[in-house]
Amino acid sequence: MSHIKCKGHCLSCPVRHQSIFSEIPEEELEETIRDFHTSVITYGEGESIFHQHDDSSESAYTLRKGLIKITKSLPDGRVQIVRVLMAGDLFGFDGLANESYNHTATALTECEVCRLPLADLAQLRKRSNEVDHSTLSRLIKNLRQTEDMLLELGAKKASEKLATFLLNLSQSDRNPTLHHIDNSNEEWVSLPLSRSEIGSLLGLTIETVSRFFSQWKRKGFIKESKRSIQILDADGLKKSACSLGSCEN
Repeated sequence: MSHIKCKGHCLSCPVRHQSIFSEIPEEELEETIRDFHTSVITYGEGESIFHQHDDSSESAYTLRKGLIKITKSLPDGRVQIVRVLMAGDLFGFDGLANESYNHTATALTECEVCRLPLADLAQLRKRSNEVDHSTLSRLIKNLRQTEDMLLELGAKKASEKLATFLLNLSQSDRNPTLHHIDNSNEEWVSLPLSRSEIGSLLGLTIETVSRFFSQWKRKGFIKESKRSIQILDADGLKKSACSLGSCEN
């Protein structure tokens, strides 16, 4: 069950350099946000932070720890994963435009989020050019990430989409909690998405995802165990799956 862990303390926040307060000098931060009251909330795997069409007027969020999937439901009941959030990502800002939430946010792993009261944020943006600029910059970043995902879905082959996803996940330095060492002293990266969920995110069938996983394991590019993955040969995976270097960001 979700619960409030503590009041937010921005000076000690592990993702402050990625937050909307990143442009405020440390010596000015406490005075600038003196009336801005945040809360750190924990969610268990599978819990929803909010649902599509919920009222969004009260809160937006910053992901402090873990992974969250963003999904949209279609009128016929189908659900599409549109994005996976990592530590430092901002989400749920629909209330800034007086709109309801346009998607559902669900914890893929145990998560910590910082809840940002939108009424307080509106006042803070009026007082601080740094916060106003940083908020707009993060919203533009989210838009560009959506555009990049559209490119992934429309321009890349199935193998390229999947290889890019795996390489980005394994190389991400924003989620150190996803990396772990097993009893054989080997480093693994958690793979919290099922085959079906990976297919939903990338626009692939579960059969296609499974086929490439099996193929790449046989070739020695990857190893998989207990919802974890290890990239054994990143160069080989790129050469096998990607044309013209299009697995590169």
